[in-house]
Amino acid sequence: MASNVDFRVRKASPVDASGIARVYVSSWRSTYGGLLPDAILNGMSEVRETLFWWTALCSQRSQTVTRVIEDQDGRIVGFISAGPERTGGVARRAEVYTLYLIDGYQRRGFGTKLMSAAAGSLHELGFGGLIVWVLAGNPARAFYERLGAQKVATRTIRMGGRAIQELAFAWPDLTFAHAAASGGPHAG
Repeated sequence: MASNVDFRVRKASPVDASGIARVYVSSWRSTYGGLLPDAILNGMSEVRETLFWWTALCSQRSQTVTRVIEDQDGRIVGFISAGPERTGGVARRAEVYTLYLIDGYQRRGFGTKLMSAAAGSLHELGFGGLIVWVLAGNPARAFYERLGAQKVATRTIRMGGRAIQELAFAWPDLTFAHAAASGGPHAG
């Protein structure tokens, strides 16, 4: 098995759309089974997601960051997308929109590599803090807590006719998030 250093984080481009879509659909199905209605998960399409990501990456705004992590064969095994907070709640706070890894690559440090890369790029763009919304039942929320994020809000959304609770985790200082993700002095 390849070591962690054999994996490379890099900026995503439109040609990565199908690899990102594969990771996205696979991760949703494995992570959200039992948390979201089956109709949503079964209705997902890699073709539709490829079109979405192709469009997003072709028209990506200068304040949006999308990074992929690929294995030694150049296969995308995870990705992160982040940019300005969608609710505009706190000035200059960024939001992680998506962070997904294929099952076999979870809990091996790759999510941390993606977070560190994104936090560093967001900091360079002038963002100060960072927030991420996760489903309340998603075990990945512990990942954000290990990186020093604090639960700051809850909300209820509707998906597939079902009420779903989401939790927001935030880092008030983006340099703190970057240091924690890169194993720096603030890592806990």
